[in-house]
Amino acid sequence: MALRRIDRMADGSMLGIWQMTECEDDLPCPIGLNLSAWKNATRRLEKLCTHALLHAMTGSDLIIRTLPSGRPVTDGWEISVSHTRGWVAVYLAKNKKVGVDIEYQSDRVNRIAGRFMRADEKQESRIGRLICWCAKETVYKLLSEEDLQYAQMRLESFVPAERGVVFVEDLMTDARIKVAYEVTEDFVLTWTDMSK
Repeated sequence: MALRRIDRMADGSMLGIWQMTECEDDLPCPIGLNLSAWKNATRRLEKLCTHALLHAMTGSDLIIRTLPSGRPVTDGWEISVSHTRGWVAVYLAKNKKVGVDIEYQSDRVNRIAGRFMRADEKQESRIGRLICWCAKETVYKLLSEEDLQYAQMRLESFVPAERGVVFVEDLMTDARIKVAYEVTEDFVLTWTDMSK
């Protein structure tokens, strides 16, 4: 089992991280999860690890379903899920909407920065760009019904650190969303929540 941590917040929400070190045969398949729906072995392993993390967080054998919009849902919780090379993140809450993103450390972000960064967002460092990318992905998941595009979100200026918060402006509604982040040697993690 590669459970890395579960952060339990005062309001009952939880943030969990799992490192995918197992193979498919090492993990139980929850009743009701149809693994044959995924032909790709990596996707099947992601699903199994995600459900193992969900079980570790809740103590229940909940199943994650996906709405036509792509948003994950599960009984009794608001949920957000993210996968990256070798890692899974899950954010759960009872009475608020949530968003989470995890991205492995790589230089790839420098090649694709033009896809997600606006001209008025200045981040010269790879870490700053990763935080920007993850924060926008997190807000996209939080506000999935808005179908925001990257250009419709703007990060306020920030100085990257190991841990911190950034503010993302939803330019469609003028909302200002606070996103927490953490940088490790393996990944960048971002998460946020909002009252329903």
